[in-house]
Amino acid sequence: MMRKAGDRRISIRARLTRQFVAAVLAIVVTFAAVTLVAITMHLYRDAEVDARMILGNLTAQRRESTEVILDAYSRTTDPRIWILQGNRVINSSLNAPPAPPQLSYTGLLWQPATYQLSRTVAQTTFVIDWPLSSDAALLRELSLVVLLVTLAGMGAGVAAARWTTHRALAPVKSLTLGVRRMLDAGRIMQVPMPSGRDEFYDLAGLLNRLLSDLEERRQRDRTLLADATHHLRTPMAVIRGNLDLVQAGEDINPAVRDESLVVIDRTLVDMSRLVDDLLTMEHARNLPTRLVVPLDLRALMREVVEDARAIANEGTTVTMDQAPGGPAWGWAYPEFARRALWAIMENALKYCDSDHGQIAMAVKHDLDSGYVGILVSNNGKGIAAHEMPLIFSRFYRGEAARVTEGGTGLGLSLARSLMLAQSGTISMTSSDGTTEATLWFRQVSASQSEPSSFKINQKAT
Repeated sequence: MMRKAGDRRISIRARLTRQFVAAVLAIVVTFAAVTLVAITMHLYRDAEVDARMILGNLTAQRRESTEVILDAYSRTTDPRIWILQGNRVINSSLNAPPAPPQLSYTGLLWQPATYQLSRTVAQTTFVIDWPLSSDAALLRELSLVVLLVTLAGMGAGVAAARWTTHRALAPVKSLTLGVRRMLDAGRIMQVPMPSGRDEFYDLAGLLNRLLSDLEERRQRDRTLLADATHHLRTPMAVIRGNLDLVQAGEDINPAVRDESLVVIDRTLVDMSRLVDDLLTMEHARNLPTRLVVPLDLRALMREVVEDARAIANEGTTVTMDQAPGGPAWGWAYPEFARRALWAIMENALKYCDSDHGQIAMAVKHDLDSGYVGILVSNNGKGIAAHEMPLIFSRFYRGEAARVTEGGTGLGLSLARSLMLAQSGTISMTSSDGTTEATLWFRQVSASQSEPSSFKINQKAT
């Protein structure tokens, strides 16, 4: 999305600074307003109380005492007092003008700033006018001080906000620089971790985990692409060569043409199987957990044994342990479980003794770890000790596999990937001419298994 011409980029620091300063300003202004109002009300209340006290003294005293009270107020800042009968002034304080101000009301006045109290007692009216000019000047000075404090608070708020946001957003800047360096370098790198163990530290940790996963996946995809390209190059060359022979026209012997077509067909089948196995291995990495269900392993074994007997050599026998014990249930994804077991069975059929091959399947239990397994054993040459660490590597073919036709070296690697996708595992041993492979599944308790709910409905090809 393109940014409009009128839009301006505003950084997080600027926005936080504005919000911080606005909050400080609102607090200071509110506090100043409340303070000024409170002081004003306090001064007004003091003037009212003092005026009522003077009125009380005047009405309670004799004439001689009244004269003393009136003579006591002579300064311009003192209250001015008038005593009237009718509309005529009969007495007043020394600082009072000849007549009281003609006002339509009494109370707090601002022009000029005074507080006036007027009461009539026994046909005598007492007027007390208290000047508040000094109080008003004090309020003006206080307002000026409050204004200066507010401005100073704004300045301090800006400085504090910029310092605080700089410290708070330093990890964000560090993360941004790390990502920019990554983009400039064109490769995935770890971003720097913040020093404090706060939310930014957690974010950087999660980002590094994500980057590690992306780098691992990228390397895995590159390896997969390189391996697939390498192993598809030879079949494609074979197809290209045989197609050239077929396209030679009448110059080629019909028997040679038929043989080339057979080779092309066999090579295409191998290529299709190779691509299918690679895609299945990648699909196994993203298997949803919800697809893993309780599976009857004995039922799975019976199906695989039936299929294996149908394609086994005449001299090879395939048996299944018939010991009593009822169904053995394990957590599995049925499609992956069957394909993994069939990959093991294919290896057993291919590498067992060619004249007197014996393949046996049985259920194993590991009560300590809570796993149940399917054991597949076969006789034959076995696997050399130095090859055991490599047998699960992608495209690895051992010495026995190199002397046989067909095979891509993905069987055991595919079986291992499928088992890991189901939270299971695979183990293999080979000694004295006997090779044993065990597929281990997480065991299901009797209360969790439902024999009528799950079926195996996909046959191996």
